[in-house]
Amino acid sequence: MTRFIIGDLSNGHKTVTLPDVISGDWTRRINDAEELSCTVTLKDPATRRMRLLHTAAVGKSYLAVVNGDKIEAAGPIWLHEWDDDRTRLTLIAAGLWSYFDHRVLLPPLNRRLPTDPSTDTRFMPTAPDDKEYPWPTDTRKSLQGICRALVAQAQQHTNGHVPVILPEEIPGTHQRDYRGTDVASVGERLRQLSAVRGGPNMRFAPRFTPDREHIEWVMLIGTPTQPLLASQQEQTFRYSVAESAVSKLKIRINGNDLASRTFASGGRMSDKALVSVSEDPTLTHQNFPLLEKVDASHSDVGNLETLQEYSDEMVLAGRRAQESWSFTHTAKSVYAEVGDFVRFSIHDHPYLDDGTHRLRIALISGDHHGTKLNIVCTPEIV
Repeated sequence: MTRFIIGDLSNGHKTVTLPDVISGDWTRRINDAEELSCTVTLKDPATRRMRLLHTAAVGKSYLAVVNGDKIEAAGPIWLHEWDDDRTRLTLIAAGLWSYFDHRVLLPPLNRRLPTDPSTDTRFMPTAPDDKEYPWPTDTRKSLQGICRALVAQAQQHTNGHVPVILPEEIPGTHQRDYRGTDVASVGERLRQLSAVRGGPNMRFAPRFTPDREHIEWVMLIGTPTQPLLASQQEQTFRYSVAESAVSKLKIRINGNDLASRTFASGGRMSDKALVSVSEDPTLTHQNFPLLEKVDASHSDVGNLETLQEYSDEMVLAGRRAQESWSFTHTAKSVYAEVGDFVRFSIHDHPYLDDGTHRLRIALISGDHHGTKLNIVCTPEIV
């Protein structure tokens, strides 16, 4: 049975369960916030007494969709849409990642302005002779450790703590220098870290606390040796069999990002423009003509090594066309999670090659009925 609950974002306390939800849906994806919403009627006196204008206050409350004991998605409510003619209220929320889109990457200010160099967040080797601001200790970390540290720092601000469970930090030697003057969001910096070559997958996975009266979010981060969040167990979906649980298969192939040579342009270092170049012969060895792609979205990157990670990831993704497989499956028989690899068995298909295709789940969505799941997969890039 699917139910929608509302609670206090600051401490995770469950406040009310919404009765008689007219409609609702949720979408879960890797490396970004979930999406979820539900619509209720206020013709019901019990629902009216909940005073949802206040108990479901935007920016203060969370919405969660629960199937049995599993929380499918949960996060801050950002939007109310009221329809007076039909006496209906729609609550629109996003996963906890969206909260960090509303947090600026800065340490506790303590009366400082972001223009003060001491508000920079630096994961760098020692720099005692730095004229701008000395950096006496080596603070380099793994990409996993940097992701964790950005969230941990946001939690240190007054009233900035939400119920997030952080993983143990894994050491490393990656460098990042985040200037306070950039006033960038924590959420966007996390996305950037996931987008580089070898960058870790991330999710804020909601769960009930043991008392069942609160929700907390576990921050899942890929490790240096296993950057992908994926189960070792791979579910198989059999399409070409009688009474298959798979239906409504659609496939989309987009070649706009194919590339054998990629460029990433960044900021400046010592008055010189930064541009990284990455090359991969996979396509040209298959007799493709030379295809190139440019990413100019990293103007705040002032380190060539970091910029190189972006172009390396881009050329890896450019080895094959962007391909998505979307289909519907019976909910109760799906145990794979977003990010997991699955196998899709095809036989005697008019378009696809016969055999077993290894795919990775990019998105799972459902609705208030809780009987069917919509799944989007992408092929493994090798």
